[in-house]
Amino acid sequence: MTTGYDCGYNTSAMYVRVISQKAKSGHVRKYTQIVKSIRRADGTPTNKVVAHLGAYDPVLTANLKAAFKAAGSGRRLEPSASGSRELFVDLEISENLTYLPAALVSHFFRGFGIDDLINDHLAQPPRAASTATVLEALVAHRCVEPGSKLAFQGWIKRVAANEVFGVTPARLNNTRVHRALDELAGIEDSLQEGIANKIIAAGHPRLLYLDLTDTWFEAGGGPLARRGRTKQGHRSKWKIHIALMVNEQGLPIRWRLLPGALSETTVLPEWLQHVKERSCFDEAILIFDRGMPSAENFQKLVGDESLKGDDGGHLFLTSVKADMIAAYAGIDHSALDDLQNLPDETLRDEMVAACAAVGMEHFAAETYARDLGVVTPSKPRAKRSAQPPRMRMYLYFNREIQQAKRTGRQEKIAKVYRFVADLNRELQHAQQPRKAEPTRRKVTRMLEKLKLVELFKLELTPFSIKGRTKQIDSQQVTVTLRDDIARNMRRYDGISLLVGHPKLNMTLQEAVTAYRQKNVVEADFRTIKSVLKLRPTFHWTEEKIRSHVTICVLALLIERLIEEKLNQNRAPLNDYPGSAEALLSHFQEVSIDRLRIDGRARTARTEAGDYTNMLLEALGAKALLDAFPATLKIPVKTL
Repeated sequence: MTTGYDCGYNTSAMYVRVISQKAKSGHVRKYTQIVKSIRRADGTPTNKVVAHLGAYDPVLTANLKAAFKAAGSGRRLEPSASGSRELFVDLEISENLTYLPAALVSHFFRGFGIDDLINDHLAQPPRAASTATVLEALVAHRCVEPGSKLAFQGWIKRVAANEVFGVTPARLNNTRVHRALDELAGIEDSLQEGIANKIIAAGHPRLLYLDLTDTWFEAGGGPLARRGRTKQGHRSKWKIHIALMVNEQGLPIRWRLLPGALSETTVLPEWLQHVKERSCFDEAILIFDRGMPSAENFQKLVGDESLKGDDGGHLFLTSVKADMIAAYAGIDHSALDDLQNLPDETLRDEMVAACAAVGMEHFAAETYARDLGVVTPSKPRAKRSAQPPRMRMYLYFNREIQQAKRTGRQEKIAKVYRFVADLNRELQHAQQPRKAEPTRRKVTRMLEKLKLVELFKLELTPFSIKGRTKQIDSQQVTVTLRDDIARNMRRYDGISLLVGHPKLNMTLQEAVTAYRQKNVVEADFRTIKSVLKLRPTFHWTEEKIRSHVTICVLALLIERLIEEKLNQNRAPLNDYPGSAEALLSHFQEVSIDRLRIDGRARTARTEAGDYTNMLLEALGAKALLDAFPATLKIPVKTL
């Protein structure tokens, strides 16, 4: 016989709620819920359903309300002395755990077969937590709440690890995680090959995008780390480079760590060999950024036009830097200057006429373009410079890019003048001598950071300040804009010259569109660096660094697979999250509750809204909700 209701949970913010739902037939059904009052991260008060108790039972509901009221005031609820028949239930909510975001990542991790690839390449004895399971949990952490390995230990305790990964958090301790990372480093090459095969099996890529980024280290770095300036603007950090190749959907096909100090032009030949090793890439077009090519690399890419295979080069498409456009394609400079001198409010007809003088026709929106055909670049002036081969070339001009470049340059120029003015004020009030060379280096470093060294002429004028006891030698800085350099920079604002293999069979529109879409790999790097928090990195060995990067790339793969699936089935959705990050954040609303009802362990999940159900239907992951009930039928005791 139950003698009372003893709630071991803080019930001061919990209460019983009865809801009504009207069916199409007009019949009204009532349900009972246990609800908790909470505050969102922004402080807004709201309610969270702790448990669904099924169809409304007036006796049960009345007893629960009485029990919560008594517990809230610190009293025990004793049975009625009259011996009347009352119903009680002992309900304890032991844990509320994150479920759906991690479960969705796990669904795609296993659905793509990453766990099978890992198990196939690791000969392991049976374990409570296999390496595949540990890596699956690390990838889920990277997608849902990215952080360090130490942060992972806190996160896994807040996740329904048993329900999602099939292991308890204790099995995913720090020691097991680091062992799994060491094991991952040993099979990374095989894993990359397996992932590439799966992506290629779904459809041979037509376009391959290659790009570089870097990551720096707050501690450690490994043998590949070199001290230098990072792409993020840090002047002196231990860093490494990461090369990544993806297909047109942004799915990673290959990645590799490279030394922190290298010339981008040295990367291309090795990657060209990787591409040529796969026959399925024979017709794929390799697209890369303008920092990688050189005349020597172009010769390797073009090869012998009459041959195929190793000597026949490979199809490619890239652009050349603005200061090389004149050397690669003869363009009328006076016509270009006339185009660049048009005011911002120029009418469309005037713009069309100015572009026509350069041979470009209206292409799309604010873009004008011209197919130059196969062109032999002029012989370089420098004696030691290699002769670029014949290449297919496309010229295009974009008005929006032109204006963005000009605005950005003017902001940088204004920043230079402000810096110099502030420095001169400081130098005018120097308390000790200021030498010319350190002052020159200070200004030069700032110009290098803004990539404006060539644009300014720098002069220092010595002068003396009257001190208390003696004269103090100081400097004044003058920077003068070089008009000839500024005119050359301005001449190619918004102008791009695309170059490709002579046998490149792409129309003007296809070439421009394909090159503009290289932002798929740039977007992948942005995702890895910001959303998945690749950097900064805290590892000391090359194996750990490789594994860390691989976990980030696997998380990127999962996010791209989620987005691809959602895009394929978005028709029924009026609105949908624009990224996997936003989707996973939305799915935080569905969690797992672990309860004890009259001493018996039960599991339930919070209710999912209609929108969440529609998203899961589009993702083919509705079973993630069906695995756990949102409503429990609770047995009731009789006094």
